[in-house]
Amino acid sequence: MKHITKLLLLAILVVFASCQNETLNEGASSIVEDEAALENEILVSDGEEDETFVLNEDSEVMPTRELSFSISSNLSNGSAEVVQEYTVIDADRDPFGANQPAANFWWPETSSSYFSGYFSSSEEHKLTYTEYNNGTANIKGTTVRGTCVVEVNVWLKDKKSWSEWNAIGGEHKSEGTAGLAANKEDLNYYVIDSERSVITANGGDCLEEGTFGAEQRPDPNDLNTPNYGAHVGPGGANLDSNIGADGISTWGWLTKNGQRTQWIFDFNFVIEPKEVPCSDCEGKVTELELEFDWHYAKRVKIYQKKENTCYGVKIFDKVLQPGEKFTIDGANQDGSIGKYAYIYINGCYYTKIKTNCYIKIGPGYTKGVFNVVSGTSSEGGELCEYVKPDYNKCYRHWSCRYYSRCRYGY
Repeated sequence: MKHITKLLLLAILVVFASCQNETLNEGASSIVEDEAALENEILVSDGEEDETFVLNEDSEVMPTRELSFSISSNLSNGSAEVVQEYTVIDADRDPFGANQPAANFWWPETSSSYFSGYFSSSEEHKLTYTEYNNGTANIKGTTVRGTCVVEVNVWLKDKKSWSEWNAIGGEHKSEGTAGLAANKEDLNYYVIDSERSVITANGGDCLEEGTFGAEQRPDPNDLNTPNYGAHVGPGGANLDSNIGADGISTWGWLTKNGQRTQWIFDFNFVIEPKEVPCSDCEGKVTELELEFDWHYAKRVKIYQKKENTCYGVKIFDKVLQPGEKFTIDGANQDGSIGKYAYIYINGCYYTKIKTNCYIKIGPGYTKGVFNVVSGTSSEGGELCEYVKPDYNKCYRHWSCRYYSRCRYGY
């Protein structure tokens, strides 16, 4: 009898486990529908409205931010914002590495001097590459060969995709190991901005000392020559063995007084994104990039307290699409958001995010249906990853916040 009982229990357990597995699979495939059905429970106020926070007619007027740029940004590239900064790595000149040293810049005595004229990085001399959001880019720094130090400040302009580049007669120069393997459609294309570019050479090993301009080679406006411009992207460093690595190749003439000299030059190097140092939130939050983690579009307004008052000032107002990322900036004199960012969905208070650095907010922090992607603080700069607490706390269902178990917890 005991054996029969055990067998029955075992059979029940197997059936139960099978049902559980089916339930889990069904739940995994219908999480969107499940959440949508619970919208009235999830997209509701957290019940923690700030009684000292007041909205009036003036609160709906978005403040006009005074634009301020660093001296270097303002003088070098107007109001353009940096998209990404890169470290320059010398290309290994593959497949000619046995006869040509690793280099980032080539300034030969003649166009056929393939075994000399190579400039490289050192501890003291390095190049950087920076891309901006207005379709420009900048190669800047120093590179060295023997006693010749070349200071580079070369600007690229008119960023284009392959289809745009090809439409104006642009071509892709396929050469070298990485260049021959590159997909031209994966690259971006620029031309050297001759009005802004400067190259200076100093030292006894230089072919010529002095300050030069830089001009694209071949001439993009000469219909009798190919238009290669500057290739940037995967496989862009033509003469390198690292197939698919991001890099740059471009070709130019050195100029003086707007006239071409006898000297040609090439840039050929690999690029790697610079890591942005981060720190814990210090002072107050000045900027937050957030993700709207919901399945339907909603109008979202975000306010902060006007400095030294109880009145709200609107810092964001938009109909957000599912998964859309957006940025809020502080409206205080020091650029900070203050103690809280107050979030309203479809005209109703939803929740608030503490932005006075009491919580070490950063990427990974979640409040309701809003995820922090990145941000900055007034005294700490770029925000480091948020360390979630060990205890299980609800972040989507406010009503189960203090339960020991919660469906949407961390």
